[in-house]
Amino acid sequence: MTNRTNAESTQTTALKGTLRIAASPVISQAVLPDVLTRLHAKYPDMRLELTTASPSNILRLLKSKKADIGCSERDNLPLSNAFMQDELLLFASATHPLAHKKRSSILDLQNTHWILPDTEDPSRSLIDQALQQYGVQAKPTIMDSPESIKQAVLSGLGIAILSRHSCKHELATGELTVLHYEVTPIQRTFYTGTYSNTNEVQAFLSELEAYCRLWQVN
Repeated sequence: MTNRTNAESTQTTALKGTLRIAASPVISQAVLPDVLTRLHAKYPDMRLELTTASPSNILRLLKSKKADIGCSERDNLPLSNAFMQDELLLFASATHPLAHKKRSSILDLQNTHWILPDTEDPSRSLIDQALQQYGVQAKPTIMDSPESIKQAVLSGLGIAILSRHSCKHELATGELTVLHYEVTPIQRTFYTGTYSNTNEVQAFLSELEAYCRLWQVN
């Protein structure tokens, strides 16, 4: 048993192949940096390549074998597997007027400026449904990057519905605050998909699973 364990340990720590990951912007920016840090610490000789892409392009990269594994908010990947639940919340800067209101009304949401993702973003349809639920007819600023939207919220440009994962650090530091209104929270799922079953892919999936367990504990 000891010899087998040692052999398996030698095999895994000696991973020297390339792992090409294609991920949507939120997953690429908010989830994978921590996962890849863990992966590199365990397999320093593995070459890691991360491409940020739209869900449709992730599928194209997998089909053309230009990516080994994809991570997306859409359940359209080969051998799709859910790995994490995400929540979209209404965020404002800690200095925004709505952040300090003791009593808030839906009218506040109509009378403040919104920042929305463009229609290519997989969260846009969910956000549009939420705005209908709020009864808000926004005249927003449109941005094509979740990170740009977050930075605009931090600067005080307006409010936005963003992934809890993408704002975890700013929530911890108090730079961003969640605005609470009596609406149903927006839940969504993150998925992985792959045509490959290499040791590198399996190592990535193992570290991703470990990260998700840690997130659930915290």
